[in-house]
Amino acid sequence: YEKKLTRSSPTLWNIGYHSEFYWDGRANSLEKQAKAAWTGGNMGAKNVDSVVAVINGIEGYRTQFQQVFGGEATVASLPMALATYMRTIISDDTPWDRWQKGDSSAVDESTKRGYEVFKKAECASCHSGALLTDQQFHNVGIGMDVEDYDLGRFKVTELEQNRGAFKTPTLRDIAKSAPYFHNGSVATLEEAVRLMVSGGIKNPLLDEKIKPRDLSDTEIADLLVFLESLSQESSLGERPNLPE
Repeated sequence: YEKKLTRSSPTLWNIGYHSEFYWDGRANSLEKQAKAAWTGGNMGAKNVDSVVAVINGIEGYRTQFQQVFGGEATVASLPMALATYMRTIISDDTPWDRWQKGDSSAVDESTKRGYEVFKKAECASCHSGALLTDQQFHNVGIGMDVEDYDLGRFKVTELEQNRGAFKTPTLRDIAKSAPYFHNGSVATLEEAVRLMVSGGIKNPLLDEKIKPRDLSDTEIADLLVFLESLSQESSLGERPNLPE
């Protein structure tokens, strides 16, 4: 069934390397995230027992669950299987990765200039490391312009400084993962970049790292080219032959 959600689904690239899940970090394991998404509003499996029964009614799945888990599929083992699959969704061979590994021809000069702009604007203070996220929670002002705003991380910690704070999204595949921010309120990557370069949306809890950056239109254009180089070119692989 369909249910309109208030948050936009983030990308799953490299999700297995994260330590907290959802925009507010309320799940501390991928298995918990998978189960919550499967049984909750995301996937809406109202009757999980009936789903398990269907899986166990397919000989191929029943055999595989027996081999891996030592028994038929259960409400507990299905999220484990989902989480195991999600850990295989790896992004590590983008043009930017190949350039960083020494292939100078992997990207063009605009990309290289864009990477310098990325550093100049201190984007890496939040979008850091190989995952291009610090996995921390920041208030950048998105959605704070209404009275009943999404409390974000505050719902988990109940700390005042976490009101309206959300997990830093990875920049991997960012050019292909519109709309942007936790509520999907920004349609294009350029809009998202310009919003962040301008210093986010001011509010009393705006993260101190979010500051206006003095970038020209040319620098922003190069920055966008750099961000496009963070997309994984290969697919997730061909669809396997599934049990019927």
